[in-house]
Order: sequence, then structure tokens, then C-alpha cells
Amino acid sequence: MRLFATPRDAGTPLDRFVAERGGIDLEEARAAVARGGAFVSGKRVREAQFTLRGGETVEVSLRPDAAGVALEDARVLLLDRQVLGIDKPAGVLAQEGRAGGPALADLAADLLRARGEAPAVFLVHRLDRGTTGATVLARTKPAQAALLAEFREGRVEKEYRALVAGEPRDEEGIIDLALGPDRAVPGKRRVDPAGEPAQTRYRVLERFQGGALVAAFPQTGRTHQVRVHLAAVGMPLAGDARYGGPRFFTAAEGDRLEVRRPLLHAFGLRVRHPASGFVTLAAEVPDDLRDAAHFLRARSH
Repeated sequence: MRLFATPRDAGTPLDRFVAERGGIDLEEARAAVARGGAFVSGKRVREAQFTLRGGETVEVSLRPDAAGVALEDARVLLLDRQVLGIDKPAGVLAQEGRAGGPALADLAADLLRARGEAPAVFLVHRLDRGTTGATVLARTKPAQAALLAEFREGRVEKEYRALVAGEPRDEEGIIDLALGPDRAVPGKRRVDPAGEPAQTRYRVLERFQGGALVAAFPQTGRTHQVRVHLAAVGMPLAGDARYGGPRFFTAAEGDRLEVRRPLLHAFGLRVRHPASGFVTLAAEVPDDLRDAAHFLRARSH
């Protein structure tokens, strides 16, 4: 993972900078630094409290098991001269560079090489590392500028599938809660009346005992928005321990299901193509989310 410290980052400890900018837990950032996996402007730094001055390039290698994403785990949803759409697997970071592999740009470039295509890609938006599903990248700088404008102006329609714990009070609704950083926990977000406006529309698709399958439609694009919003109304994502979601489900007969990631999936993405009008990327629900829903469905009967 390659990160860039701006002048505003001057005085920030290395571990906090990596956690906040990389979207990872503070403990994971500290472990990576202590292991010797952090380089500041090309020099290895093992001190978590190393103070940045601003202007540095920070490269971080994450724990070894974060790099085990195979090329066949990703699926191409759309490919032309300007745009690449992929079904992003879990475990892929939306960051540039190979230092922390797997990175979204690296995975996309490998997919293009496998098809005999030029590997250049440019990031447009990001999904959290644990989130799967429809992702769009640009293949040219003009296409990137056009797509970035669509996201910035809120003209992109996004639909997620989420497996949540708890009992939804309503069948559908709009969550209108401003969000900001949680100063006590780097990399975490929280509801903050003084934060950035954020709205998420949701609809319950299926109810289970102690959980539900929910469709979420974020109207804004804040970091961790769907995760924080659903947790704020009593529906934390299964597997999302950071925001209060359970890591295990247990059936009456003693069977137990471990949830290894926040069960959030970008099911659909509708965006204006730089050349050919609106296109829709659709990504099938992944096996782990489908299996967890089946487990909850079975224990509810």
C-alpha cells in the first residue's frame, strides 16, 4: 500500500497515519510497522510513533494473509477502451502500488494483461477492503476525469446487499445522519452532527431470527457510510466487529457459522459512461453472503 503524506499530516504518528489513510485497524498498522513493513521515503521505519513531517511517501506491507487474492477471484463486468468494471473480491485495497498487495489497481492491471490489453488503469472510487462487488475504473485520464465528476456530483446510482444482525424496526426508510471521524479510534467513523451530510435509503428484503437481508442505496459517498448508518439504527453488518456486528452466528442445535468479513456487497452500479451514456454494472451476491443468509434462514424455521 502506497500512501502520500501532505503538509496537513505533519506531526502525525506513523501508525495513526497508516490506519486512517489506509482504512485499517490501528493494531494492524502498528503490527505492520513493528514487523519492518513500513518505509518512509524509502527508509524502513519500525517505530509506530515516528512523526511525519509532511511530503513523505509511505509504503506499507500488510500482514501476509492479506495478499492471497487470486486473479480468478475477480470477474470482469465491463471492458472497453475507456472503462473497466470488475466484481471486486474481498481483501483488495483501493490503493495504488504493490507494496501492500493486493491493491485494486494491481488486480485490474493483471486482469487486463491476462486479456492481452494495456494494463494502465486509474482509480475513480473505492470500496472498503472487506466489501465485494461492482467497481468501475478508468483506462484513460480523460475517462477518469469524467467518471470522477459523476461521483463528485452524486449522479452515480449505487445498490448494496447487506446481511445485518438485529431486528429492523421498519421495512424501509432513509437514514439521514451526518458522519465524521472517530477521533478516539483511527480509521473509524461515527455519527457526528457537525460532520459531513450523509443519507442512505434502505429496504428489508428478507427477515430472519436475529438478522435480515437488506438492500441499501447510499445517496452520498462518505467513508464507511453504509456500515455506520446501518449500525446506528440497530442493524450492524454481520462480521463488522468495528461497528458492533457479530463475528459468529449460532443455531439452536449448536451449529456455528463464522463470518470472516463485513457482509456488504456492491450489487449494482449505474454510471454515465464517458462516451456511450449510462451503463449498469451488476455483480452477483458472493458465496459467503449467500451461505450466511441460508444459515440464518434455516435457523429461523
